[in-house]
Amino acid sequence: MNTSPSPFRQTLRIAGVFIALYAVIFIVNLTLGVIPNLAMRWLNFSPDLRAYLGSTSTYGLRLLAYLLLPALALKVALREKTLPRFFSPLRKDWRQLLFGLALVAAVLGPFFFAMTQLGWLALDGWQWQQLTTPEWLRTLWVGLLVNICVAAGEETLFRGYLLTALKSVWGRGWALLGMMISFGWIHIIAYSESGMEPATLALSLTLAALFGGLFGLIYLRTNSLWLPVTLHFAWNFIENDVLNLTGQNANVNLVGALTRLQEPLTTAQLTLGNVVFIEGLAFALIALSTLLWLSYSVKNAVKKADPPNPSAT
Repeated sequence: MNTSPSPFRQTLRIAGVFIALYAVIFIVNLTLGVIPNLAMRWLNFSPDLRAYLGSTSTYGLRLLAYLLLPALALKVALREKTLPRFFSPLRKDWRQLLFGLALVAAVLGPFFFAMTQLGWLALDGWQWQQLTTPEWLRTLWVGLLVNICVAAGEETLFRGYLLTALKSVWGRGWALLGMMISFGWIHIIAYSESGMEPATLALSLTLAALFGGLFGLIYLRTNSLWLPVTLHFAWNFIENDVLNLTGQNANVNLVGALTRLQEPLTTAQLTLGNVVFIEGLAFALIALSTLLWLSYSVKNAVKKADPPNPSAT
């Protein structure tokens, strides 16, 4: 007699554990975001101590939670005996980090140049010209911590936990689709608060889902989150904090360009076609380059593992 739970019951268990995991991480972030800051203000810490000691400690603990809690949740959801691993040994896959950083910079850099030359993006200066050196270094350090935690957290939650868990029940294709939809919809609150028009909001959610799908494909292909985390981090950090392609000068983590959106990219003039051209083309270039590089890497690995036999003629 088959006593294994049905796919429906397994899916409910996976969803329930995911909701609980998300709630626990929310509480961890809230706790680490409020209590240490209050303590540092009460102790009258200097800005340097707040950034290099306080922020490093709190974001370090958050990162530890992002790495540990999704793995524990996956162990519970799938009733596994050992703790799952989301990352391969770095000494083996360090090239993935370099490739991810270089690729995003190589794609977004020309976009920044083209947008400023076309007059779509006004460049008013650079943040390091507005801040003192200590202020700029503190901003850079905290920005790096924030973006590393965001990238690692979302990747371990959605690719590490959710995609892996759904794959065990639905198979690769449906699991990837389910994860993509979940990842897109989780951004709806943040995108809605930016005042986007409905069509632009829909496209932004679609692009978020597509990025989630790309990161999921990479994870399924490599069985490691190094490259997804690196691409995710690089996109957020370079687009928002370095090149400021969205013209958000109020961004507290801004370390690079001081920009303003110009027509036809101002909020009032923003159209579906403009967003498709910029965001969609950037995504397509990154996706195509990544998949080609992965294909090349796999072929090389196969050749090294199975070298030709000279005597077999």
